[in-house]
Amino acid sequence: MTATLPPRDESVMQTKTERWWDGPWPWLIYLGFYAMPWLWRAPTQLQLIVSVIGIAVFLPTYFISHRLHGVRLLGTIAVMFAIGALLAPFGGSWTVFSVYAGSEAGRLRPPRHAIVVLAVIAVATAAVGIVWGQPLLWWLTGILLVVMTGGATISREAFYARTQALLATQEEVRRLAGTAERERITRDLHDVVGRTLTLVALKADLAGKLVRSDATAAEAECRTIAMLAREGLAEVRAALAGQAGGSLAQEAAASSAALAAASVSPHLTGDFAAIPSGAGAVLAMTLREAVTNVIRHAEARSCTIDLALTGQEVRLAVSDDGHGRSVTEGRGLTGMRQRLLAAGGSLTIDPSVGGLRLIATVPA
Repeated sequence: MTATLPPRDESVMQTKTERWWDGPWPWLIYLGFYAMPWLWRAPTQLQLIVSVIGIAVFLPTYFISHRLHGVRLLGTIAVMFAIGALLAPFGGSWTVFSVYAGSEAGRLRPPRHAIVVLAVIAVATAAVGIVWGQPLLWWLTGILLVVMTGGATISREAFYARTQALLATQEEVRRLAGTAERERITRDLHDVVGRTLTLVALKADLAGKLVRSDATAAEAECRTIAMLAREGLAEVRAALAGQAGGSLAQEAAASSAALAAASVSPHLTGDFAAIPSGAGAVLAMTLREAVTNVIRHAEARSCTIDLALTGQEVRLAVSDDGHGRSVTEGRGLTGMRQRLLAAGGSLTIDPSVGGLRLIATVPA
């Protein structure tokens, strides 16, 4: 089922001056053609009185029609044509009112309804001219103008409809882009801040234990905490700028150091420097989150990080020997999965008796 477009909002595309010129006022100048036959034959008093009454009824109908749509617009179109038909025997160029009716008919939606109404107006105009025995030139010219103005209005309304649809599409694109950017920042900040704060907490606990027994070692740990905080701040700034995620080789080294700092024995296999930068950046953020989860939740003694490049696919596996309990997919794993899917990859999580195994794949 096709959705009906709402009435166009001209204010989106036009200034005040342009909106005024696009309104009903400028087109009233065409009403002057009604009196043209009287330039070579003066009207009678009755003709003038009846014409003034007809125009007085036409004007409010014409202005009201510009604010109507659908069936109500069809009613004002019928009234405008009827005014012209009733004025036909009184000497003025009555087909002017048919032209106004045709112009308003072009605003009907869908366009096929406008075309049908235009055809009816054209046929009715011819019928009135024939009934009153008027010369062919009088009403045939009016029919041509009905078709031309009505067709021009249909074309103009179609242009506005396409423009409104384009504006709506652009707004949707902006909204989706904003949503995607917020989701990216959320994922990057979660991954960046998560590991930094985890290491800061571990180092702070260790410094607290060492402060009385080994002040020198405690001081060293405090310096490490300060360094981690500064690095974390730099990484947060990079994430906000859309530059999170360094090379996979750098992240592998940082992950190994983080595991060692958390008393988890790291085991790395594979050539991390050989991975293309595009796939490497995605896997770097994946590795960071996976290692952070091992440190925070697994209670593991060792962690194995295995990297393999097979054909057109890069495969990263992170395994630990922790408790291997059932995994609830929270913000971190959800962000990891979204990042991999956006890159055309996949994520598999295998909790087993001996721990947990996470497998991430991306095209090379």
